[in-house]
Amino acid sequence: MRIRTHNWIILALTILVIASIAYYTMVSLPYLKIELAKRYLDQDMDSLYGPSGLYGHGIGFLAALLMFMLWIYIIRKRWNRLRGMGRLSQWLKYHMWFGITAPLLAAYHAAFQFDGLIGVIYWAMLAVMLSGIVGRYLYGHIPRRRDGHEMSLEQMNTEKAAKLRSLQMEFGISAEDVNRLQDMIPKTGQKSTLSALYHLIIFDLKRRRQVKLLLRDFEEKYGTGKQDLAYFKSTIEKQLVMNQRVVVLEAMSKIFHWWHVIHKPFAYAIFLVLAGHIFLTMSFGFTWIF
Repeated sequence: MRIRTHNWIILALTILVIASIAYYTMVSLPYLKIELAKRYLDQDMDSLYGPSGLYGHGIGFLAALLMFMLWIYIIRKRWNRLRGMGRLSQWLKYHMWFGITAPLLAAYHAAFQFDGLIGVIYWAMLAVMLSGIVGRYLYGHIPRRRDGHEMSLEQMNTEKAAKLRSLQMEFGISAEDVNRLQDMIPKTGQKSTLSALYHLIIFDLKRRRQVKLLLRDFEEKYGTGKQDLAYFKSTIEKQLVMNQRVVVLEAMSKIFHWWHVIHKPFAYAIFLVLAGHIFLTMSFGFTWIF
């Protein structure tokens, strides 16, 4: 399946979830506005939108299902027999979608009442979700092959040289302007890992404006036509990103390792607490429609 197809699937799922949540919020708002301690007094509303209600409980089942579907990416990543089943980066997109959507649904399942065991699960889920967003940012700055596995420094330098040759041969960019591209990357030198991360974030924030100014200059100097401008821009951005990644490779590898140390224990703890929550709920006879 093509990358664009996966992106359309995720977009369609996102629109569906947003529309469904908007509608559910509208119909359940009278219940959600009731003071927490008094919600059980409105039995009709509580039987529908409460954590054990028809709709609230159903949303809980869906949130738990999405949580367990997070394991699909982990299995795909670890099980060698599945390496041919799509790019790892596409599996990661679904993994992130599940990880962001599940806490959102869990909030509606709990009717925004975060106490007891469900509160522990929810705040742990949020912690994992936020750390996952940070991890995705770090992941994106570690160069990878098409199959999703990390590139070596030698492979990175080879690709970097290939992009430079492309700029020189296809657009006739001078050696002086090639050096300008190289100089746009912050020189982290022997700075600390956190300092390298800081410079990485600052460069990411500035890159779009820098590329825009550089393109304007190059368009005038090399007469780049509008038809070639998009490809030219893409090639320059890829070259800048590759230069950047070569500079911060060691720092990113260290930070990504630290991130794993934090992210994984939280994630495994969630599944243990979630399993306990499901077991206790079913033990008290709350089996939804089953």
